[in-house]
Amino acid sequence: MRTLLVLLDGLGDRPSCILNDKTPLEYAKTPNLDAFAKKSRTGLMTPYKNGVPLGTEVAHFLLWGYSLSEFPGRGVIEALGEDIELNDNSIYLRATFGYVEKNNGFFVKDRRTKNISTDEIKQLISSLPKKIENYEFKLHYSFDTHCILEIISKDYIISDKISDSDPFYRERHVLKVKPLKNISKSLEFENAKKTAQILNEYLLKCTEILENHSINIERKENGLQLANFLLTKWAGRKTELDSFKDRWGMNAAIVAKSSVFKGLSKLLKMDYYPEGDFEKAFLKGIELKNYDFIHIHTKEPDEAAHTKNPVNKVEVIEKLDKCLETINELSEELIIVTADHSTPSVGTLIHSGEEVPIAVFKNGIITDPNEYFNEKECSKGYLNLKSKDLMNLILTYTNKAGLYDARIGNNFLRYIPDDDSVEHLK
Repeated sequence: MRTLLVLLDGLGDRPSCILNDKTPLEYAKTPNLDAFAKKSRTGLMTPYKNGVPLGTEVAHFLLWGYSLSEFPGRGVIEALGEDIELNDNSIYLRATFGYVEKNNGFFVKDRRTKNISTDEIKQLISSLPKKIENYEFKLHYSFDTHCILEIISKDYIISDKISDSDPFYRERHVLKVKPLKNISKSLEFENAKKTAQILNEYLLKCTEILENHSINIERKENGLQLANFLLTKWAGRKTELDSFKDRWGMNAAIVAKSSVFKGLSKLLKMDYYPEGDFEKAFLKGIELKNYDFIHIHTKEPDEAAHTKNPVNKVEVIEKLDKCLETINELSEELIIVTADHSTPSVGTLIHSGEEVPIAVFKNGIITDPNEYFNEKECSKGYLNLKSKDLMNLILTYTNKAGLYDARIGNNFLRYIPDDDSVEHLK
């Protein structure tokens, strides 16, 4: 039995007075999702811990049954998504050209410089230092004002256990990069301390060069934002993980469109089908008959919520619901509709830590009385789980779950393996 996981990114939300004290999902007209919920087992799913907001990459990592201790850092995922070949002696960070003013440090006026061309960004990149002491710096241009910063150390052990310089919120000061406190008693602390010191030095040299670059001088004369600071975050390094197939015994595919999902697919050895149109992505997922697990993703609810206009999110949800017209015609698959996290369309939070609605359908499943797919109604459903448990639930519903204490092979498999996939005694 195939599993189709339809992931509506950032779907969960909060009530607002603009929508008569309803959430966008409550307020929206969603006949197809409601019909799906009516024949499903519904409930709420906690992405990690109650009240803890997650980014998309971490939320999906947990959702697919991996632990935070295995997470390599989003910088690595984004580097893989940009087709950068990872090196053992490098760390990778997201680096963004932003606009700052000197004011008791560097005060961030905008985390992404507005109205700047790709050609201007590339000229700025070419002017920045390539080496400090024995550390090399490579800026791989990505898109808009974003790059992947690769720091290479051939003579010293480098560490990704460092903090961000990007404050992540507007009108705050650039942060000093520091070694993470939770490794202060480990052998890696000194490496992290040195890495942080070198990165701070690099950022200061960069801002000095950028401030005096002819492009920024001209932009200043024309009243445009400067690209005068390189904001860094999400340090990570190459790591080896179980593939999705090895961990769960299922051939897996992702239908999505972003460097994050391309990177995740490479990291976990899942096949990747780039498709940004949700209706086409959903139909593509249905067509992929040679997979056991198909993850179909859209970022649209999350992006609409970031506009901080709940009406925009309502319109997106209604549009997506129309794309799911055929979901209730499917009967031979396990179908799950849920979200990775909540993205509030009101207030100041980027993401929030509330539970998200979930509906699970297969023939013969025990349903509940719920008839609507939204946060409030799904809270009355029978399911109450954490996202880390979802893959185990999928194994159970698809009759692939192995007994917990069965020692099949030299690994504690959570699934029943094919006979030819384990070594036989001869």
